[in-house]
Amino acid sequence: MGLNRPGEVMPIVLIGLPGAGKTSVGEILAGLLNFSFHDSDRLIEAKENRTVSCIFAEDGEKRFRELESRLLDDFTAGSFVLSCGGGLPMTPGNMEALLKLGKVVYLKTEIGELVERLATTHDRPLLKGNAGESESSDEHVLRKRLSTLQSERAAVYERAELTVQTDGLSTDQVAKKILEMVSE
Repeated sequence: MGLNRPGEVMPIVLIGLPGAGKTSVGEILAGLLNFSFHDSDRLIEAKENRTVSCIFAEDGEKRFRELESRLLDDFTAGSFVLSCGGGLPMTPGNMEALLKLGKVVYLKTEIGELVERLATTHDRPLLKGNAGESESSDEHVLRKRLSTLQSERAAVYERAELTVQTDGLSTDQVAKKILEMVSE
């Protein structure tokens, strides 16, 4: 059960692939619960005073993953919704930390829908095409990268306490579905 004390919902942690709606759903859910909202990527960007893309380009993915892991140490008990970057649960020890932190909810979305949502996004370092790839291959490259990420991350994501299939649902509908599930 997702309660700290009778009637009190514990912190909620949202995980999933890029484009699953973690940030949008998290903001709505936090509003419905009157919780604070945090996005791991935004927190890191504010702390580092540069974008995730810049951190990847200047320091590499390994450094970014270290910053994500360190960020989890800043969270203690409280009333919040945390939207995690898609790779955050993958670093050894992070999924265990998330499960201790709150109710972990996996926003599961089919690749086709993720491709539609992300087709015009240019600020996601792990989804970028290589220099020299034509724009006509962008959707194919995106589909392939998302499929690879999904197969690499599925076993860890599926350790979440709750899974919500987001396909065909609005962010409001997903938030309300999570609220119902954690309030049971």
